[in-house]
Amino acid sequence: MDERALRYTLGEELGSGAVATVVRVHDRETGMVYAGKILHTRLARDGDAAERFAREAELVRHLKHVNIVEIHDHREIAGRGVLLMELVEGPTLAELIAREAPIPEPRLLSLARGIADGLAAAHEMGIIHRDLKPANILVSRSETPKIADFGMARATSFAGVDRGAMAVAGTPDYMAPETLDPLAVDPRTDLYALGCILHEMATGAPPFTGATPLGLLEQHRAAPIPSLPEGAPYSPRLRQLITSLLAKQPGDRPQAARAVVEQLVALRGPDGGAALAIPLRRDGDDARRACVRCEAPLVSELAVCLKCGFPQVHIKPGNMALYVTGPGEIADKFDSVRRERLLQWIRRNPGLGLDAAPLASSIPRLPFQIASGISQASAVTLAQSLAQLDIECESARGGRLGLAGVRTKALAIAGRRTAVVSGVVMAPAMFGLWFIAIPMVMAVAPVVFTLAFVASTRPFISARASDQRSLTPAMSSRVRKLDAVVPKIEADRHRESLRAVVSRVFALFEGSPPDARAELDAELARALDVGMLAATRLDALDRALASHDTMDPSAEVRAMLHERDMWSARLLELTATLDAF
Repeated sequence: MDERALRYTLGEELGSGAVATVVRVHDRETGMVYAGKILHTRLARDGDAAERFAREAELVRHLKHVNIVEIHDHREIAGRGVLLMELVEGPTLAELIAREAPIPEPRLLSLARGIADGLAAAHEMGIIHRDLKPANILVSRSETPKIADFGMARATSFAGVDRGAMAVAGTPDYMAPETLDPLAVDPRTDLYALGCILHEMATGAPPFTGATPLGLLEQHRAAPIPSLPEGAPYSPRLRQLITSLLAKQPGDRPQAARAVVEQLVALRGPDGGAALAIPLRRDGDDARRACVRCEAPLVSELAVCLKCGFPQVHIKPGNMALYVTGPGEIADKFDSVRRERLLQWIRRNPGLGLDAAPLASSIPRLPFQIASGISQASAVTLAQSLAQLDIECESARGGRLGLAGVRTKALAIAGRRTAVVSGVVMAPAMFGLWFIAIPMVMAVAPVVFTLAFVASTRPFISARASDQRSLTPAMSSRVRKLDAVVPKIEADRHRESLRAVVSRVFALFEGSPPDARAELDAELARALDVGMLAATRLDALDRALASHDTMDPSAEVRAMLHERDMWSARLLELTATLDAF
């Protein structure tokens, strides 16, 4: 036993959780009183649990901040391993929420700032908490929140990974969508948990619920972000901040805890955060355009979706026409479910240049023209997009009658209608009035046939050139490079990281005054270059790492992990810089 440990006495129990018990510890020599964290006996014999316990002491020992429970030492006392920590007299945030939620905005902002300050200090020391939740935040008698329990924490660097660092960790109520992929976890994962905590302080409950842990994680991944109740006394800016913290994609959240601190300070100011810096968004059509395959937001300047790499539609002039041909036979009515699907897609993407007013008012028969006077490339990408809606298409040169199937349909429909009308017109012949019926048929039939033929070949959707913003030569060249690079990136997380950079760059470019664009142009072009380089290199490194054991890494693997750390940090710093531009 460590002789120095004889100076410590274990006192009464202060609390107990699933992993450890916390007791009061008296230091006979100095008179100090600490909180002592002791692993449960059954876990003390578990190598992984003991390893996490030791890692908490090692990671946080040098982390000194008013909003983090300080760890003083790791000692053996009375034959038990004890983590000596700062004693915080006060409830956990979970207990405070249970008693007092909803918490008024001024108090909520004060608590939130302290938590964000503590996170910023940890992140700046290269530590990610990974299990931030109200039960792991202590609130002192002076209302100072202090982050505790770094047992699941890991360094932001993967170069020194152990098995615990590469495992999925966290509490499902507060786990960000990306946490199921340990390589995707970074400081923004803690910011998502902070968003969950702020929502719980305002409502008394976490943002999502589920019958099972997996069901709850699916809610985090796919369910719409819940708003604070209407009528609840919270400012629009606070609501906006919570929504941004709960963004599904890390790139859509604030990019650093320090930025969240600044936003919370602004919210407490006299103007209530009038200039609050939420991650950059684009207004107008881009805010509503979505990929037909994955429904991710699109950057209109690009020819591909940055999330899934699927080609997106740009209508450009040419000599081609596109026709909907199925599913179904010639002259069949277009399926109503697919028709509604097509209408919804066009309405959600007003910048495409497609007008579906005729389709909304009637159901066409197959095949029918969807666009004419478009380029071959436009016809191909439009057909690929409609295939995602389970709609079959063919392209052909020419106008309404460019496709043989349209001519066949028109002849069939015109023939049927002419026959029906002729039958009605021939009614006088039943009474022997052939001299009236035959001239009438000869006069009416050609007119009916012509009108029916023309009507059955009319287009149900009209196309015009897609909205395209004017770009400088430098930005145009980066767009062409992005169109080539994005489909080659295999991992969703790296395409998403690149999307975070690209969307911010174009939001800055679009929002800058025309006379300032020349100066800004070079900086934004460089940002796109760095984003592309980082995303492609990270993707290549992850493909290489997939064939190695990262749980027991060799020198070669550690070198790759070290390089991965460097590029990840550079990419995160880039998005944070763009947000602060």
